[in-house]
Amino acid sequence: MAEMGYRGLSEQWLLRRAGDLHWRLIARAMGQTETLFTCAKGEPLYAAFRSTSLRMIRPEAPYLGGNLELSGELYRSAQGHLASRQTITLDGEIIGGLTLASTFVGRSADGSNRTIVRRSPKALAVPPDAPVPVQRIVDRAAATARRMLQDRHAWLEVNKGSEASKGEKILPCPATDFNAAGLLYFPSYSALSDRALFQAGETQTDFIAAREVSYVGNVEPGEIVTVTFKRTARGYVIGIFGVDDRPLAAMCIRTRAQS
Repeated sequence: MAEMGYRGLSEQWLLRRAGDLHWRLIARAMGQTETLFTCAKGEPLYAAFRSTSLRMIRPEAPYLGGNLELSGELYRSAQGHLASRQTITLDGEIIGGLTLASTFVGRSADGSNRTIVRRSPKALAVPPDAPVPVQRIVDRAAATARRMLQDRHAWLEVNKGSEASKGEKILPCPATDFNAAGLLYFPSYSALSDRALFQAGETQTDFIAAREVSYVGNVEPGEIVTVTFKRTARGYVIGIFGVDDRPLAAMCIRTRAQS
């Protein structure tokens, strides 16, 4: 089963499915049948994620042969920003949920992944305003992104300033970590962090109970990223950086021991 991983539910499968559902919800709100978006000039746009928040009520529940389903609703979280609240069910029981926030972006004149710019789509989606719990999650992630962008050195110091912190260099693979638009795919940020933790010897077997990611940058194929992390009482605080300590993502992981 594609939805099962080495230890329980495959988070990579889940994020890819959730991203696809989010884009289909946007297309439906725009009256489209395809998830292809353009600006007024006809240039392609991408619904890029600003943040994702995963919460698992029962991370140990998924099993081979179980009936896993994902459903969601789309909301407006701010001007030009959309958010979906998605529910994960197993055999009809809710076992977790995700909140995904996105905005439309396009390429600047130089075509670089480092200079992606925000743009408005030709057709506008006008879903209902986000409920308070959804808006709170989106706002918290946005605040984390602002802190990282405003003071990246402070974030680096937080992650490098104690014996409990480490940094690992990872080279993303174009064949597996980038999408058809040539961008580092949003699930790959989580995959790179997991790869870095394993590479650093963090071989704990606890389940991922929650993961919050604020995405602030992208990279070119062939660009090495640095993953810094610090263990906490409940999981990890993680920073992902490009060359010259350029911020890419801030992440918080909460784990739960196997029963």
